[in-house]
Amino acid sequence: MIVGDAADPAVLRQARLADAVGFVAGTDNDATNLSLIAAARRLHRGLFIAARQNRRASAPLFAALEIDWVLVAAEVVAREIYAQLSTPLLWRFLQDMPGRGNEWADRLLDRLQAHCGSRLGSVWKMTLSDAEAPALGPWLRGGDALLGDLLRSPHNRDEQVAAVPLLLLRDGETILGPEDDVRLAAGDQLLFVGHPVARRALIDIMLNRATSEYVLHDRTVPAGWLWQRLSRRIPDS
Repeated sequence: MIVGDAADPAVLRQARLADAVGFVAGTDNDATNLSLIAAARRLHRGLFIAARQNRRASAPLFAALEIDWVLVAAEVVAREIYAQLSTPLLWRFLQDMPGRGNEWADRLLDRLQAHCGSRLGSVWKMTLSDAEAPALGPWLRGGDALLGDLLRSPHNRDEQVAAVPLLLLRDGETILGPEDDVRLAAGDQLLFVGHPVARRALIDIMLNRATSEYVLHDRTVPAGWLWQRLSRRIPDS
């Protein structure tokens, strides 16, 4: 640890920025942060730069420097309030996640990278109820409903949809980052992160019996009303 005024070039030199991979300018003064960023880039052009922006009027200056990550304190507070109101499960995940430690976080990041790539999409909640998931009722009541089976792709059940479960809520108890072998039950709430196409695929599995039969049991059943009626009339050969 180096104690001193980071605006002093001598202090920055002590920090050996030439050997660093990242630099955070986090003072409560925007002019100081912008000056620090400029000085750090002169010493090391390849640094990952993060900065704290304190005033909204300073936004164009921070944008002009093409900073990798900008924290706006007022927006952080607003987003936390919005997360609590709009997505309680996400807020619960964010509150509980730090207590799981770095190794758990690394495993979750590896899953996200493997299934979603480096750019994440949206976060959404799904409830495994008769109203929201009518096609899953018999499967859930069977007692052997594995989360990994629900995540199979409707286009190729040997592949997983581009989504990762972040949290499972059941009877007030939570499981963070539930694995594929977790057994699901009616009424479970799941928080997912992933691509929009994965969300549409999961909705189709929950609503469409033909899709759920293929994904969950590798069975092909008539998809439309007409084909279902005709299949009942055709005797087994």
